Amino acid sequence: MAKNAPTESLSGISSLDHVNILTNDLQSCRVFYVDILGFEEGFRPDFGFPGIWLYLNGESRVHIIVTDEKQPKNSGTIDHVAFIAHNCDKFKSLLEAKNIKYEVRDVPGTLVRQLFCFDPNGVQIELNFEG
Repeated sequence: MAKNAPTESLSGISSLDHVNILTNDLQSCRVFYVDILGFEEGFRPDFGFPGIWLYLNGESRVHIIVTDEKQPKNSGTIDHVAFIAHNCDKFKSLLEAKNIKYEVRDVPGTLVRQLFCFDPNGVQIELNFEG
């Protein structure tokens, strides 16, 4: 949650490029990430299999790929994906309107409020609101 300018780590990594999520229900994911979280669907190269790329501030940040497998083999476990967000009340209203359960937490000793919910695949989403 640091607001510092990106710096290169010892390994050469400077920032997170994107998160890739596998789904059995592309339309539900599209609704969740576009209509609720506010991403924009954009250009995706033709890889020969279905999916979408979702953009934030002109950068692709969430890639979603369709799979028929219930639990894809050789995939790691994602506990959650976190985003910096604004207007917590707006997000709460959107989630309530779509009957999506959420939890709000305050980070002790900071002015950060967190909102946790789950996308249609069960990936936990963390939204961090400062102030």
